[in-house]
Amino acid sequence: MTVTTTATADLRSESVRSLYDQVMARCKDIDHLNGIGGLLHWDQEVMMPKKAAAVRSEQMSVLVGVLHEIQTSLVQGALLDELEYRKSHGDLSAVLNPFELANVRLARKEYKAETLVPVEVVKASAALNTKATAAWTEARKESDFFKFAPFLEEQIKIARQSIGYKIRGGANEEARKINEKARASLGLSETDECYKGYYQGLMDIYETGFKEDRLQALFADLKKHLIPLIANIKAKNFQHDNSFLLRNYDITKQTEYSHSLAKKIGFDADAGRLDVSTHPFSGGAHPTDIRMTTRYTINNIQEGITGTVHETGHSVYEQGRNKEYFGTPVSQALSLGIHESQSLLWERMVGLSKPFWTYALPLLKEKFPEDTHLQSVTVDQFYLGFNRVEPGFIRIEADEVTYPMHVILRYEIEKALIEGDIQ
Repeated sequence: MTVTTTATADLRSESVRSLYDQVMARCKDIDHLNGIGGLLHWDQEVMMPKKAAAVRSEQMSVLVGVLHEIQTSLVQGALLDELEYRKSHGDLSAVLNPFELANVRLARKEYKAETLVPVEVVKASAALNTKATAAWTEARKESDFFKFAPFLEEQIKIARQSIGYKIRGGANEEARKINEKARASLGLSETDECYKGYYQGLMDIYETGFKEDRLQALFADLKKHLIPLIANIKAKNFQHDNSFLLRNYDITKQTEYSHSLAKKIGFDADAGRLDVSTHPFSGGAHPTDIRMTTRYTINNIQEGITGTVHETGHSVYEQGRNKEYFGTPVSQALSLGIHESQSLLWERMVGLSKPFWTYALPLLKEKFPEDTHLQSVTVDQFYLGFNRVEPGFIRIEADEVTYPMHVILRYEIEKALIEGDIQ
């Protein structure tokens, strides 16, 4: 039976299996539409004509509007309500397996959160993000932050709007408690502007259930040890030679080497692509259609290699998602933290190790036989140069020691922006 009414009573005669299948059919439609959005984003980053930015913004706005309509449909709500009723009056596990039970729980949580945000805000956010990406690309190219600043300011505002609806609607109890406590301590009423707790609300989207006080404790411990460690390294005034990494390396050959590394790590090239973008990323529409990018610098071969290995970690994780339950909530990536653990496992724990370069350096030398400097480098020299510690401004180019400080600094800036402590 296909549900065409929102009356829960009309669903009472439906079996649990039928209710579940109808909910999942809509979840799969949502997932496919999200996949289309991912491909539109990939296209914008990799090969979209510059003049198409405005129409792409409109396309993304329309797409997320359709998505929101499906996500918040009364039919989906009625189906989920009926499943919740059956749960309270019986045992769903007699019909549904643990994966399916999790699907119901996650679908219900997503439905509640999405119904709290007006479609106008969702569409405006999508359109703005597309325009902001184009503006950021130009601003980065020209080193002109003020070309991007107005877009960032608008993104902060719309992020506050979105999470504000969810907090007030009861989708994040922890964020609500933080906001309520801050209002009480500052003597503010419910109508007064106060964004405390909003970062917790946003964080829960990407790392469900993780509390900000736990994050602050982790970062405080890291800073306590990393800041003096970095200072001690700088005080030694010594750096291992890495000149062999900073020579002119043909981009075409770098690309060929990167593609070869990705495949050797486990990336299925028949189920994905490796391209170039301003900022490396991984996305796509399905475990059989993964799109990842890196970037190359002609006079720094390390950047392309580490970017490729990092993104391959993301992409191999995506290609390994549960295909049996594809399109349902349990097949989604668990969290950004889990995702980043996979990319950094390959980039840092494997890609910076001596065993890795004992294997990979001869392959690199084969790719650049004409470079006598590279040919004379030993594995030990390469390993030490590749692990050189040197503070810089770009996170994805950072070494293993200073990299976490980029993450911590970004967190502190983002939290202060979102919660109104800085402008």
